[in-house]
Amino acid sequence: MILGLTGGIACGKSVAGRTLGEQGVWVLDADEVSHYLTNYETSVIDAVVAAFGPGILSEHGQIDRRALADRVFAHPPERAKLEQILHPPIKEVLANVIHYGREKGCNIAVIAPLLIEANFQDMVDIIWVISSEERLQAKRLRNMYGFSDIEAYRRINAQLPLREKEAYADYVLLNNGSLEDFKRQLLDTWEQTVKDFAKR
Repeated sequence: MILGLTGGIACGKSVAGRTLGEQGVWVLDADEVSHYLTNYETSVIDAVVAAFGPGILSEHGQIDRRALADRVFAHPPERAKLEQILHPPIKEVLANVIHYGREKGCNIAVIAPLLIEANFQDMVDIIWVISSEERLQAKRLRNMYGFSDIEAYRRINAQLPLREKEAYADYVLLNNGSLEDFKRQLLDTWEQTVKDFAKR
């Protein structure tokens, strides 16, 4: 089974990935794939620099992801340009790993914040959307990254509204309480997902 795991920023996708990994699920994180490509894949690095200029490079000649993120989240057309560069190679990597996993009969969770926006949902069998109250998302972003309120809400609003994402979901998980409650919900939902998928 290939599970697509998406949701809003700071809603708990990473916690979900770790929890599923502890259950023996292969966890494939689209953000980690993106980081790898922008660090090591020459064709991707060259395309990003060509699109945004050498100003997005660090003093060591690597793409400064924070500087690039600050730029694209402040200007939606710039973000769209970056996504046009990154989404095709990310999808190719995900597709290759998923193909291998299917051949091995493995359960895989694909964590992709932009699963719906990037039209990656055709690669998965089941979709989980992790949702949370917007004020809690903003609070977590302030605590985790030191974002200002403006920065936090800019990141939140850059994604498809959670209610629209939920319309694509087979299961919606709400992360508005304690970490323990959320982990319990994850395990219960995973157990139910496995049972439901086996009936297909």
